[in-house]
Amino acid sequence: MRHPTTAAILCVLLFALPARAQVDSSPVRLSNAGLSVQAVFMERAPVATGIAGHASWALTQVWELQVGVRRDAVMQRDIRRAYGSRTEWADQRRFSFTPALAWRPFRSDGALHQSFRVSVGPTLQVQRGEQVRRLGAVDRGTSLERLTTDAGLEGDNIYLDRSRTTPLLLLTDNTNRTNVGVTAELRYGLTYEAVTVEALLTGRRVTGVDGVTVGFGGRMSVAL
Repeated sequence: MRHPTTAAILCVLLFALPARAQVDSSPVRLSNAGLSVQAVFMERAPVATGIAGHASWALTQVWELQVGVRRDAVMQRDIRRAYGSRTEWADQRRFSFTPALAWRPFRSDGALHQSFRVSVGPTLQVQRGEQVRRLGAVDRGTSLERLTTDAGLEGDNIYLDRSRTTPLLLLTDNTNRTNVGVTAELRYGLTYEAVTVEALLTGRRVTGVDGVTVGFGGRMSVAL
């Protein structure tokens, strides 16, 4: 009689435990989606514009999994302006994909409530563009052949401005590469019904880019 009793208990447990787990577990669902716009401060470049799309999945009351796709870009190709300062010439385009874990330590009650979020996650970034290698004036007798063959005038790209008395020469190197790193965000916002508007501060550190790329702007999202 002992063995049938043990078998009966095991059968009850096998049927009861999955049912219990099914009742207790809640499926991960898409909770909100939105867009953000930022001013981005890159190294050796003027202020760029950052535009991103975001989606979040609620894991618990305070934890979220979010995914963001972002484009940071700045283009300024005026050789005369660059002659005054190298940071006035830029061509940088960076596309980033970042999955992140977000934590919301508090959310106030009421029809209009405030919240604060912190998120951190790995980033895959595809970078395209150019950076200044050499800048200066050239003699009028300098031929295009010399510009393209002289070892002292090497560069991936050559720009020549003949519009004034002294021709200006700008040589650049391509910055096409794939970078990996980490992105952190701080967000403070107000929510009314399904719409949330947040102030957004972003910091990104990736390989192939000097220092930390910082962005500041706003984000709007809608609860789904």
